[in-house]
Amino acid sequence: MRSGLLLNENDRGKGAGAPGGLQNRAPGLQNQEEVRFPLPLPLKLKSAMKHLTIGVAGHVDHGKTSFVRQLTGIDTDRHPEEKRRGLSLEAGIAGWPRPDGTMAAFVDVPGHRDFLKNTIRGLQGVDIAVLMVAADDGVMPQTREHLDILTFFQVSNGIVVLSKADCVDSETLELAELEIMELTAGTFLEGKPVIRFSAINGGGREEVIAILDQAMAQCSGKPLNKPFRLWIDQIRSFSGIGTVVSGTILSGGIRVNDELHIQPGGISTRVRSLEQHGRKIDEAAAGQRIGINLHRIGMDDICRGMCLAAPGQYPPVSRFNAVIQIPPHIGERIKNRQKVKLYLGVSVHAATVKFIDSPRDETAGRRLVQMQLKKPAVVAAGDHYLVTPLNRNAIIAGGNVLELNGEKVREANKARISGRLMALQADDPAAYFAQFCQLHPGTPIDVNSLATQTIWPPKRIEEYVASGLMAKTLVELSAGKIVRVSDLEIFSRNFSDILRAAFQTKPDREPMQVLEIMHQCRPSCDEQLALMIVENLCRQEHWLKEKGGIRPADFKQRLPKDLVRVAALLQRYAEDQGVRPFSAGYFVKTATESFTMRQVERSLDFFCKTGEMIRLKNGRYLTRAAIAEIKKKVGSWIVEKGEFCLRDCKEALDFNRGIGLPVLEYLDQLGFTIKHGEGRIVANSNLNLAQ
Repeated sequence: MRSGLLLNENDRGKGAGAPGGLQNRAPGLQNQEEVRFPLPLPLKLKSAMKHLTIGVAGHVDHGKTSFVRQLTGIDTDRHPEEKRRGLSLEAGIAGWPRPDGTMAAFVDVPGHRDFLKNTIRGLQGVDIAVLMVAADDGVMPQTREHLDILTFFQVSNGIVVLSKADCVDSETLELAELEIMELTAGTFLEGKPVIRFSAINGGGREEVIAILDQAMAQCSGKPLNKPFRLWIDQIRSFSGIGTVVSGTILSGGIRVNDELHIQPGGISTRVRSLEQHGRKIDEAAAGQRIGINLHRIGMDDICRGMCLAAPGQYPPVSRFNAVIQIPPHIGERIKNRQKVKLYLGVSVHAATVKFIDSPRDETAGRRLVQMQLKKPAVVAAGDHYLVTPLNRNAIIAGGNVLELNGEKVREANKARISGRLMALQADDPAAYFAQFCQLHPGTPIDVNSLATQTIWPPKRIEEYVASGLMAKTLVELSAGKIVRVSDLEIFSRNFSDILRAAFQTKPDREPMQVLEIMHQCRPSCDEQLALMIVENLCRQEHWLKEKGGIRPADFKQRLPKDLVRVAALLQRYAEDQGVRPFSAGYFVKTATESFTMRQVERSLDFFCKTGEMIRLKNGRYLTRAAIAEIKKKVGSWIVEKGEFCLRDCKEALDFNRGIGLPVLEYLDQLGFTIKHGEGRIVANSNLNLAQ
């Protein structure tokens, strides 16, 4: 990759295949202690430089581009169309390195309402806000709208710059400042400095720089302790290099040769090279604006609005639970099941708003909702979003993602989902787990998934789990999966009841298998939890593990009353047959009393379970005494003759080959005999004469 090719601040790319200029592009111009439960480890990077984004917002022609040029010397309006029209059409970026080593980047967003989409995308991920208000115009519609966007994105620090201060008198400046105070009341900008500024003579420049430096010193930036994620907002292709994408790293870090997945789609790729601000780099961290040359990715494989993520992280989802804020001053309401445009990262999605906790006739204020997306999208818990109508460029609501969950909101589960989300907001894991277990009884809580599917940081979850294990209110099924002790006790009682009922109603049954218990258990139970319950029961003196299943310790198989008579006749008949195998069908035909085939088969099954009889491969039966006699005769024959062949069945046992073959195969199965050429010899014995 040529140095300066990806991030040349003097070029301005305008779409797929356009040359140069990532530095002048905003992030988002187009679509889209002991740790018991190990979570993805943060990438340890060599560089400790802090990277921050400063969003410059405000009404059209209020001096945003001039402000950035005055501070950085970079004109973010580079495209001829922007020069011709005298306004920004897309967000532009200007790097601003600071003396303390912080690397800041100004994002200059369009102020015209027609380009609201680009404004929203430019302001996502902003760490510090600069709200521009022209002294000669005062507060205008897009001033308020841009402040709403910044508020919805939960920007917590910033300043107000009163531009064009050299164009008006002091009285007008004071009136504009009063307007600003009224506008920012109750917002994150309330009480923040209002700096009088002039892009012509540089008035207020040093004051702005000093305040921004102070704000950046207090800002921690984007999280490094989460897996890598980056929204793709620009794609280009260069001859001899390949496909290059750009964006701002939202979390984690990345190095050359790292494996990545492109979502949605799960396309695997690798980082061939990285570049920032016209220079090649080996690694990059959260907050940096970078260009990435992707290995073996063509222009048709990828589009703007997609997400680059660490392998196995951030799978696309079709719905998520969230908080939505509908400000009263907007004067608009959202109906239940209303279809809207949803702005997530740098992508736009068609979505349906489904209220979880709101009456149908009252949808203003702060509410819990489920956003149901028309197409899957990459979403992370804690992400911010904005909502506009399908047919208008107007912000009507915004909020943040609380939880990624696959269950659809229905009338039957609304109350429990609402309770779970309120517990999540109140930082109450015990209440959250209680609601989760009521909605999903028998399902263990996957702690690793919880760390990525909710707004709780991994450390908070680890603390709760550790305290629960110590207090014995939680129990660990396996690494990363836990269950409440109270739920374990409930399902243990259910299992005991199922087992007792099964052996009382069917006295001839064999030990009950785990899957059979799970099938009968209501509500259903996870297999891993079921195995733990069975293991716990088997440790008690009342239950025994046998034949891969479980039975009561005092249980003895006995015949049901309706089979006592047929079983007695069967035993007598089997004894009369001696060493000759018999079939159930022949017994039914020749019995002195009338029995059904089902009765006979059930009786024979019982004798096989108790070991009194055995079933051969051809469906015929022999008593245990008959098998012992057959072994004696076959063994004696081998001692005398050297081997036992199939043709010897007639003379030694008095039955033909068709009956004899299953008998000999059963002796092989027992390990009494083994094949030796065309015959059989005794296995593992001094009688084995094979040389």
